[in-house]
Amino acid sequence: MSTTTRSLRHLFAFALIAGVIAGACGPGVPGPGSYADNPCRFDPRCGTGDIGAFCDDDRECASGFCCDTKNCDGGMCTLRCDGDRDCPLDMLCEHGECYFTCDQDRDCANGMSCEHGNTVCEWD
Repeated sequence: MSTTTRSLRHLFAFALIAGVIAGACGPGVPGPGSYADNPCRFDPRCGTGDIGAFCDDDRECASGFCCDTKNCDGGMCTLRCDGDRDCPLDMLCEHGECYFTCDQDRDCANGMSCEHGNTVCEWD
């Protein structure tokens, strides 16, 4: 087998392993992952219990917990955090909870504002 063929096989194997590892870090997992396609990001009345959905208690949240502070509008499913590294890729840690990232108000659900220096969506 030629050196070129062997190098191509190694490159293919590396790409395959990297793809499997990247695919394992999907939505719903703190840290790497993403909620970019989450239907509740812009519609908290989505009724799915996903992160960003309105809730009355933890049992209504598919993952995380039901945050009942003013910043969560008195009931929003989210994740607890000690720092940004504890949140999914498109969320940041504020007040010990993960919030969706933003650059301006239109990046947030209706009724939310882009707060903390235009970094996270919080309820008014």
